[in-house]
Amino acid sequence: MASPHRSLVVGFLLIAPFAAVPLAAQSPATASGAVLLEVRPHAGDTVSARLEQSVEMTGTRRIGGRDSTARVTSSMIMLARTMVETVAADYSVVAMRTDSVQLSSSDDHEGEMRARAERALRGTTSRLRLLPDGTAEGLDGSMGVDGSALLAVMPGTLPNAPVAVGGRWTRTMTIPAVSAAKGAGQVKTTFRLDSVTAGGRFAWISMKGTLRRDESAPLAGTGERAGALSGSLVGGMTLDRRRGWVVATWTDMTVKSTVTTPGAPNAPLRVTVRVMQRMRAEDRE
Repeated sequence: MASPHRSLVVGFLLIAPFAAVPLAAQSPATASGAVLLEVRPHAGDTVSARLEQSVEMTGTRRIGGRDSTARVTSSMIMLARTMVETVAADYSVVAMRTDSVQLSSSDDHEGEMRARAERALRGTTSRLRLLPDGTAEGLDGSMGVDGSALLAVMPGTLPNAPVAVGGRWTRTMTIPAVSAAKGAGQVKTTFRLDSVTAGGRFAWISMKGTLRRDESAPLAGTGERAGALSGSLVGGMTLDRRRGWVVATWTDMTVKSTVTTPGAPNAPLRVTVRVMQRMRAEDRE
């Protein structure tokens, strides 16, 4: 499967490094039992996290009356630290450093590409401004053009008011078409506060969402064209409200689209991508 097909989801994959951003320190519940979730970390805090990601990409094309399918799998393990530099009344500044990254793929032709990506990611540091609702704004270009473009439109995911157990809130995020000339996608996710345990210390949140892009879009520099995109995601996270950090997250996302090539305009490639991610911060009392 040609590498341009990865552009269908590369924007979504860039979300992964931000899973370990800090949330508000433990706040008392309101009279109704609702709790407030905000990005208000403590200056000087540092959290180390391990991110694991696996990607399954399948492409099927109808040739001579029969389906021909190619499949590629890849994985990533990243160790990173988030350091809180500044805390103000309406924002915080954090630095995120990638200490190590390990990439693997079933595609033997991508060995050099993986090596270059590992070298490019290892040791990089990005500075972000975090607003109380979770909005992230890049303060430098160390993530490259793609990462900066994503951060510029990365909205908050936290509720604007205290939430009681069973409460829901919805957030919508527009994902820029990283390698396409146009055709941005949209992710709409509904979050639910499932439970609060250990005397209010741990908050358990689940999420369900949809991904959608109605218009087709050319893939820049390839001559190919990506069709409409659809998908779904499920996941969850655990907040340690005493520490003020997200200590675990998991997501499972499936995206489907088609790619039409100039040489076979009547035989589009049907592409399915499944992305699974898990993040866990180091244990600390």
